[in-house]
Amino acid sequence: MIQLTSSRCASSLFATELHQRQGDRHRSTFTCSRLLARDERANLRTLQHSKVTHRLAIRCKPVAAASVELDKDPEKENSRKYRRTVFTFENWAAHRSQKRYQRHLLALLQSRIVRGLIQPLGGLTALATFVAVYESLREMHQLPAFAPDITFNLTTPFSSTSFALSLLLVFRTNTSYSRWNEARTLWGGITNRSRDLVRQAITYVPAEEDELIDMYKRWTIAYSRTLMCHLREDEDLAKVLEGTLRPEEIKQLMSSAHRPNYILLVLSELIEHTDIVTPERFRMDQNLTFLHDAHGACERLLKTPIPLSYTRHTSRFLIIWLTAMPFTLWKSCGLAMIPATGVLAFLLLAIEEIGVQIEEPFSILPLEAISETIKGNCLEMRSYSSDIKKLVSPVAMRSTSNRNGNGNGSGKKQSADDHAFATPDISSTN
Repeated sequence: MIQLTSSRCASSLFATELHQRQGDRHRSTFTCSRLLARDERANLRTLQHSKVTHRLAIRCKPVAAASVELDKDPEKENSRKYRRTVFTFENWAAHRSQKRYQRHLLALLQSRIVRGLIQPLGGLTALATFVAVYESLREMHQLPAFAPDITFNLTTPFSSTSFALSLLLVFRTNTSYSRWNEARTLWGGITNRSRDLVRQAITYVPAEEDELIDMYKRWTIAYSRTLMCHLREDEDLAKVLEGTLRPEEIKQLMSSAHRPNYILLVLSELIEHTDIVTPERFRMDQNLTFLHDAHGACERLLKTPIPLSYTRHTSRFLIIWLTAMPFTLWKSCGLAMIPATGVLAFLLLAIEEIGVQIEEPFSILPLEAISETIKGNCLEMRSYSSDIKKLVSPVAMRSTSNRNGNGNGSGKKQSADDHAFATPDISSTN
């Protein structure tokens, strides 16, 4: 009996333990399945997200590239280099001449502004022609009786909106001109500071350091040319710097990402290793700081246009206003509406076009001529520096001897006031 009871208890414990193990195995299997299902859902979401991102990338890239390609006008871009004018005395005389009105009017068809507006002017003139033909046929009863009158009288709305349109055009033109003027002012400062830096190097650096002075000259001339290429598209800097820098110097410069900064660093190292006093080093470094600020301001103008909302709204406003104009001018002008539409469209669109053309100033400013001026001035100063030293040397020697003879460290004799403010000799009074 006792053995039977013990065997039953043992079998019961074994069954309980087996049931617990099966339950643990079931729970672990359930947990593993939940974890696997969660991982599968996460992987599925990641895969779906990557597919969507890939599809968007495939769709967006060609659209962006196509829009840039369609919006670019090669002929207009190539013609910008012909706007880089440098005036001489003869140019100013012709500019002020009373014959300028006749000259400008006769050259109207050769105007680059007119050629740049061929498409919108052609479209608006074609629309005006269509309105004139349609209304003429309708008035001669050559069209079906149900053909409607497409003209309307909107004199009051046109007169009220013309004021807003003029404000937009004035803002556009003035803002663009201020950007152009700022760019020209910056390059005027670059010209002055470059010449001043070479002058300081020729004056402060000892005359026997010819190689050091020539290095100042070379890299200062190279700066303006490098900045010009930095601010323009498709400029061959290595070719531009031929004859200015040595081949190994051009190679090192071309290996840098930001070439104007590289040149300023070279000039800064030259100043640091030049045997001059601290005030002179400070003055030279001030010129480098201005050059650094100037090319930073040029980069700001290049990379930041006028807020695009103004540009878009002005062009939309202008096109809508000009498109509605033929429908309102027909009843008052008749067939004269066609040339009136073309002339008014040209006058208004040309104002907006000029603002767009000068908004980015570096491709129309004569930076080549400015760089050539810097180069010519620096080379000239270097060429006659020795003659100037010979010219000044006798006078400088006499001045130095006079200062040494006076013994007061200046070329002037001590006055009574100098004696009054002089420090007394304590040893003599004692």
